[in-house]
Amino acid sequence: MASIVALTYPYADLYSVSSIIASILIVLIVKKLVERAPKVNAEAIIKALVFFWFFSPLLLTFFFSIFAHVSFVDAYFEMVSGLSGTGLTILNPSKETPFVNAFRAASQWSGEVGALFLTLILALVYHVSPTGIVSALGKGERVRPSMFQTLKDLVMIYIALTIIPITYMYLTGMSLYNAIVYTFAALATGGFAPTNMGAGDLTFWQQMAVMLTCVIGALNFSIYLNLRYGKIRKALSHPELRMLIGSILFYAALLLMLWGKLTPFTLWSAVFHSASAVTTSGFSIVDVSKFNQASKFVLIIAMLIGASAFSTGGGIKLYRVYVLSKFLMKEIKSIGKPQGLVKKVVILGREISYEDLAVMMMYITLYMFVFLSLSLVVIELVNRYHLPVTPIDVMFEISSAMSGTGLTSGLTPVATPDIKLILCFAMIVGKVEILPVIYVIYSIFKEMKSARTK
Repeated sequence: MASIVALTYPYADLYSVSSIIASILIVLIVKKLVERAPKVNAEAIIKALVFFWFFSPLLLTFFFSIFAHVSFVDAYFEMVSGLSGTGLTILNPSKETPFVNAFRAASQWSGEVGALFLTLILALVYHVSPTGIVSALGKGERVRPSMFQTLKDLVMIYIALTIIPITYMYLTGMSLYNAIVYTFAALATGGFAPTNMGAGDLTFWQQMAVMLTCVIGALNFSIYLNLRYGKIRKALSHPELRMLIGSILFYAALLLMLWGKLTPFTLWSAVFHSASAVTTSGFSIVDVSKFNQASKFVLIIAMLIGASAFSTGGGIKLYRVYVLSKFLMKEIKSIGKPQGLVKKVVILGREISYEDLAVMMMYITLYMFVFLSLSLVVIELVNRYHLPVTPIDVMFEISSAMSGTGLTSGLTPVATPDIKLILCFAMIVGKVEILPVIYVIYSIFKEMKSARTK
């Protein structure tokens, strides 16, 4: 993928041509392994998926460290950031070759979308219901009765959602190469730009095109499935569509209040960076590290909550916040009434019980616990190494990593190798969500304990 994209640049390097051949060989090898793989169950698929996110970046790290001329830890960090759709980077993209920048953007596109497709494909191949796996990964509701039809629809939709932004970005004056790279990164809500200015050196209409693509990637894919089957009213009335747009405008208003200045540029900057944080995309048009602490705190909240379920966006997800807000309103209204506690509530045509709510609360609690724990550890390391960042900067960076955003407060460029590895852990845990990781850790300890008793 990266090789083909790089070939659209005015010149092609040796890596672009040679990696096309390597890519073909990898596809053939994977095809043979899948054909010979034994049948597995859902438990094995979840374990494989968790291990995939921790170890698959290693498969690319060695090669990336060679053609990007960076250390092994930096290369691993870049590949984790790419495949997880995060966008934190230790590179200066303006100084990299077209192939390196294309590779980074392609890693985000394939990492964000390929993981969902891979999960569904494996589930279909091994005759395992993927509904639980998809839910465990935070992808949301089962959108069609036939999962095979859902997979076909998703492939068609994602191809269309890739081609359309490339077209309108090209029409804004971008080169074909830049249009493809920005589309890959924005649609995957990743944030890897081909220049160190991010989106800051683009024209207004090009920035608008990038932001629109980020929003497209952060929307619940059931909206597109409804549009695919002609259910336009249902698609436009989807709560997460209104919540996503409302969140962007809400955080933009907060930023403008904190800045105390209303000009065309500050208005656009507030909207753009709010959209970048809410969609967990990570693009910026100015240096976010220079924002005041209150502004950074607003963006931290926006990144932690994140985008829609069943999208390429990360974070806790708007769907969970929506469900909890509905329950809260029901509880407030039920106070003083004879029936007492609310037992269930219907959301998006589905009954949500207190058991479902308990799972969501547990996830949010674990998410915040991991966020605070990692923040405290990194704050201690920052103090030990005397790095020029504040505690709010650390929390900003951890929230950016866990939500898969990629906005930086200045920690990543000065981070030591151990801090980079902690950020890698935050990116991976945020990507696969916490419960599957805890389940795998529990299974490993259980197997070790069982082996010692034998």
